[in-house]
Amino acid sequence: MVVKLRTTQIGLKRPINVKANLTNVDKADEMMIALLSLNVDMDEAQTADNEQQDDSEAFKAGLDALKKERAFTKQALSFLQDVLGLSDKQLEIVKDHADFAILGSYLSYVCNRIKGVPEKAFQEESTKSVPKDQSANSEEQ
Repeated sequence: MVVKLRTTQIGLKRPINVKANLTNVDKADEMMIALLSLNVDMDEAQTADNEQQDDSEAFKAGLDALKKERAFTKQALSFLQDVLGLSDKQLEIVKDHADFAILGSYLSYVCNRIKGVPEKAFQEESTKSVPKDQSANSEEQ
């Protein structure tokens, strides 16, 4: 099965067709595990920040979180380039256009679509999870 993916969210103009085969589903699962793991790590780091730490421990925790975030970003961009078949030039456009929030939501979109979630169902689910005043503003952009 071939899935048509929108790419305007990441700064590209044309949709891209991706095969929803076992190879890409496995890559999507791996990417979602990495995304969810990063979220758990960041939550744990924030919880630790809220507890009293000395400056050295706080610095180490911040450095560790930054390293994990950077490694994840590289992994995510590599995933997108591989699965979407992006050229180096297209990848640079994505890097220049996307921020961390856009990257996270687009990864979720790609992974869910590859795993068989219909476009309409994904759109409805994302609309539910975004507050009404934010969804109107994001549509204008």
